[in-house]
Amino acid sequence: MSRQTGLIITIVVAVLTLCPSFFCCLFGATTLAGAGTYELGAESGALPSWVGLPLIILALLAWLVPLAAWFFLVRGKTD
Repeated sequence: MSRQTGLIITIVVAVLTLCPSFFCCLFGATTLAGAGTYELGAESGALPSWVGLPLIILALLAWLVPLAAWFFLVRGKTD
């Protein structure tokens, strides 16, 4: 696999992981701030604010995926 192919794969992986994880992090931050609500059929209510912390942590962990893709596919390759 060439350096250019690895770079293209890294960019695709970055777009596919960073976009959804950004919104997960945003939802976690709003939930942590106390603005998270749920609606399940006729029931609705506020989410506990501690639910936002795991969402933020999982979103930040997802940001490591493109870095790992770059590390294993592009770093150290010569053209």
